[in-house]
Parts: sequence; structure tokens; C-alpha cells
Amino acid sequence: MKTTIRVFVAWLPLALTIIGVCGLISIAVQQNYRQSLNDPQIQMAEDDATALGSGATTTSIVPKQSIDVAASLAPWIAVYDSSGTPVASSGLLDGKIPVPPLGEFNLALAQGNNLPHDTWEPVSGVRIAAVIVPIPHNGGFVLVGRNMREVE
Repeated sequence: MKTTIRVFVAWLPLALTIIGVCGLISIAVQQNYRQSLNDPQIQMAEDDATALGSGATTTSIVPKQSIDVAASLAPWIAVYDSSGTPVASSGLLDGKIPVPPLGEFNLALAQGNNLPHDTWEPVSGVRIAAVIVPIPHNGGFVLVGRNMREVE
């Protein structure tokens, strides 16, 4: 019995090290998937905000086809005025344009070029990877989001 305990104690640090390394690898892989989920949104939001700041219209930026943000994995675009009121969107949630908390718009203004990449849950069970970019010379915002279902 004493020998069994000694063997257990001798192997315990190795076992804990292996568990710790596996946990760190799992966290790193999950974070890589989550961060890469923002890739198309960053480019789309920056390009659309620049276009709107240069005089483009929301009808030329926002696709006419509606996307159900709860069901589709496709990225969607929304434009909001300076107070966070929706102007136009290709994404709909329960038939309405989803509106993030006002603090998200304030964060986008405060961070400037350091774009906020956020996980937003507009309703229970629907998580959105969202990027919000202020529109230059306009005061409004462009939000590009995508459902996170496959990454989670």
C-alpha cells in the first residue's frame, strides 16, 4: 500500500503538468477560432464606414437581401446614426434591426482605430461577433456582425 502511494505521489506532478498543458492548448485554440471570427467583419466595417464618410449612401452599402442573424452564419451590415438609432440593416432579428447597447457605440468612439471586437448576445442563445466602426465626418456607425454558432 505504501509503495502505491509513493508511486502516485511521484507521478502526480507529471500528471498535473500534462493536464495544465492540455488546458492551455485548448484555450489557445478556442481563442484563435474566436479572434479569426472577426476577420471579415473588420474589413467590411472599415470599408463601409470609409465609403459612407466619403458620401456613399446606405442603399449602396447595405445589401437588399435580409439575413436572419439568429439562423444564418453570413456576415450582415447595419448602419446607425450618431445616437445609435438604426438607419438600415441587412441583418434582422425577429423581424427588427438588432441594436447593441449604447455603450458599444461610445466604446467605438473612444477607441478610434483600435476597433472594439465584441461578443454580443442580443437575445438568449444568439451570440454575435460584432465590429463597430464610427463613420468619419458623419457621426454615425457601421456595425458588421456574424453569428458565432459554429465557433462555440
